[in-house]
Amino acid sequence: MSFDDGANWWQYLYAFNNLLDECGIWLSSDRLDVDSWVASLKGVLKFRITASVVSDERLSCIVADGPVDSAAPVVEHIITLPRQFKYRNVSGQSVFANSSDGSIGPPDEIDDTEALYESVRKRARLRSNVIESFDVKTAYLAFDCQLGDTVTCGVDGRDLLGLRSDSRTVSLIERVQMDFENQCTNLKIIRTRRCQL
Repeated sequence: MSFDDGANWWQYLYAFNNLLDECGIWLSSDRLDVDSWVASLKGVLKFRITASVVSDERLSCIVADGPVDSAAPVVEHIITLPRQFKYRNVSGQSVFANSSDGSIGPPDEIDDTEALYESVRKRARLRSNVIESFDVKTAYLAFDCQLGDTVTCGVDGRDLLGLRSDSRTVSLIERVQMDFENQCTNLKIIRTRRCQL
């Protein structure tokens, strides 16, 4: 922090406190120096403060890795990474913003938005692609069902699974178990995500 006595800028070396609920300071010294009093009486006293303020703006990103525009429930996973990715911006009102002064140097700004997106995409890829699984029992021995077959419709021809799905998911047969005693077939069907992040 520095102050201007009307002729020069000087570093302020006396006691002060940061205000807790607003951007500012409180001069808490019992006695101010003579230069500060004189500048104040002349009406030319100014203070210049360089400060870092934690704002309400944070880096955030959203990656859709599940059903989109679907009747199926969408589960949101919130990941908090407070120290791994940073965002710092110099205020447009600061003397350091867009400064061409070589002694000051470039503004100390950071924007890790792209790195955050890549990190979230990577986490989404590592998650299991299986959204849901369910067991189906047919009323007959279904000899034509194979592992990996795509399941698209119900018995009456309606695309029952498609009603709960979207263009980025597919339902596949994961297990086929013939029950010759009861003359039926037990199927395990999974709905899995085609990863397009």
